Amino acid sequence: MGCAASKGDKSESHERREAISTEPPNWDKEADVLRDAFQGLGTDEMSIVRVLARFTNRQRRKLLGVYKERFNEDLAAVLETELNGAAMTVVKALLHTPEMYDVTSLKEAFESEDYDTVVSIIISSRNDSLMDMKETYFTEFNKTLEDDLSKIPDEDVRHIVTSLLNVDRSSANKRADREAARKRATFLFNDGDILSLLCEQVGRNQLRETLAAFLEFYRINIGQFIEENCSNLSKQARDTLKDCVLLVENPPRYFAKEMAKADELKMLRMMVSRSEIDLYYIKKEFLSIYSRQLYDTIDKQCRFDYARLLIVILELRGQYTQSAKKR
Repeated sequence: MGCAASKGDKSESHERREAISTEPPNWDKEADVLRDAFQGLGTDEMSIVRVLARFTNRQRRKLLGVYKERFNEDLAAVLETELNGAAMTVVKALLHTPEMYDVTSLKEAFESEDYDTVVSIIISSRNDSLMDMKETYFTEFNKTLEDDLSKIPDEDVRHIVTSLLNVDRSSANKRADREAARKRATFLFNDGDILSLLCEQVGRNQLRETLAAFLEFYRINIGQFIEENCSNLSKQARDTLKDCVLLVENPPRYFAKEMAKADELKMLRMMVSRSEIDLYYIKKEFLSIYSRQLYDTIDKQCRFDYARLLIVILELRGQYTQSAKKR
């Protein structure tokens, strides 16, 4: 449900661009701003989100410690009592470590049978993150992630996701070998097994080089190739393989497409999880694909109480200097 009022919040966040500075943070001052947001007749939710969103997750850890030293209070606990609804959901997402946020999101997705989100988290996560995720999931919930993946109703999708979850790329070279990529592209054309390629113990750069060589040699769209060579798989599985390929070739484009159909909770998850990676590029890809701003889509697809906070995060974390460190 879109609300025109969120456009006003968007303009306000544009006006506050100066709030992001290259100067070292004054943590005492930031803690005071948060403290002031709890004073008076009501809690200033926008100020809280604006402070938290300005910083990286590691910096938020620092801010929690400073707040504790300054006021002898656990900021996370204070926020639990002061906030509710959308504001509480957004703030929790910002305060989780990236690893715990993924694990918590996975558990919630399994409980609500939102298997699209489960698949998206796993296929879009880096290999080292997946390894940590598996360990944390078992520690937190006393069951393996593979146990819950068995709940995915589509057998083909379940096989793809489980296969990718267990790939060990720890020894993969970061630099691509062009000659090896050309040989592998030829093998892919003859073999037709795209999942086997995606599960090889090589880095993303090597996979991307192989896919580029495949296109150069055979002039075949990889989506068409998957449709023709994986016709025995379900449509959902074929679409999952296409998403995996897109994540190798252009992660921001994948997330831009996912955001175009996301509700507020999925939008929040993607924006927070990519806020220190490529949110700036996602925003650019979104405009390129759909000829409209991501701000406007958030306004239309998300309820007002979420939209106004998500727009603040996008404005603060979607700048080049804030989320374009790596691609």
